[in-house]
Amino acid sequence: MRQSKAKKYVFALIMVLSLMIGTKTTFAETSKLEIMNMDINVMPEYDTPDILLIYSVDFKNTSDQPYSGEFVWNLPKNSKRYTVADKTKGDNHLEPTIKHNEKNDQIVWKFPTPLQPGETKSLQIEYYYNNLEGGPDKTFVYEYISEYPVAKAQVSVYQPKKASNMVVTPDFGQAQTGYEGFSVYKKELKDLKPGSNAQIKVSYTKSDPNPSVAPLSEQQVQSGLSTQSPQNKRTSSAVVLIFLAAFVGVLGLIIYKAMSRKPIPIHRNRKQEYEHEEFITDEEFRKLQNPSNKQPSHKKLKADKRKLRDALLSGRISEETYHQLLAELNEEEDS
Repeated sequence: MRQSKAKKYVFALIMVLSLMIGTKTTFAETSKLEIMNMDINVMPEYDTPDILLIYSVDFKNTSDQPYSGEFVWNLPKNSKRYTVADKTKGDNHLEPTIKHNEKNDQIVWKFPTPLQPGETKSLQIEYYYNNLEGGPDKTFVYEYISEYPVAKAQVSVYQPKKASNMVVTPDFGQAQTGYEGFSVYKKELKDLKPGSNAQIKVSYTKSDPNPSVAPLSEQQVQSGLSTQSPQNKRTSSAVVLIFLAAFVGVLGLIIYKAMSRKPIPIHRNRKQEYEHEEFITDEEFRKLQNPSNKQPSHKKLKADKRKLRDALLSGRISEETYHQLLAELNEEEDS
């Protein structure tokens, strides 16, 4: 009987020691990491009807041993669209594991290389969740459960655009004008212990169903339109200007040719010298070609043919008129 009781006591002692050792080992591994500085941005109805959470976290290995364990971050149940980026390496996006627990979700990511003693790593965690209640008078509760010691944290709660009567509890003081003109309520938290729970209740009135800013896809489309529309307008204007310039140029050329067209040079008086010749019209030229006029000499006919050719080449007469008048001169020459 005594041996049976002794065995039970020994077994119970072993179990207690095992739990103590396991707990101590886990805490020792976790306590190597400490959050030195953290910015928490709570943004209800920012670019979706949900609540956007953005954490900028500076971790530090405060132990004297390299840390090669996991990074764990608690999330509200049914969170979505997780993003984790290593800001130490220039916004390098990571691929964490998501664990769905009974009470909450967790992001779990293993450090690819050990974090050396005193070394700091900057991470950014983003996700969406929705526990908004009511409308147009809306309320929600933000809860932060710390997995690591936190030296300092600043919580910023953004009032949605077109919202009013915002109240943040505990009191965050007066709102400040922040990013993109948002009204922002800020409060600083210090010396949070692992497992501590910070709750913030937010209420506001908003009847507009649209989020504060357009979703990223719509912003890209609008950006594309805004950059392309002026270009299209400039292109259309350039085409119109080119068309008008071409039209004016052609019209000017027609007017110029019409104004610069001169009558065909021919002797009005066959007895005068060549340098005293006058220019006459085609009709006048035909009137001179009659039997009553003195027949021109071969030299004069040759000069007239040369003038006809010059008139054709300079565009003062058409090719049809040229051939017609040339035929008449040839007839005179043959007669």
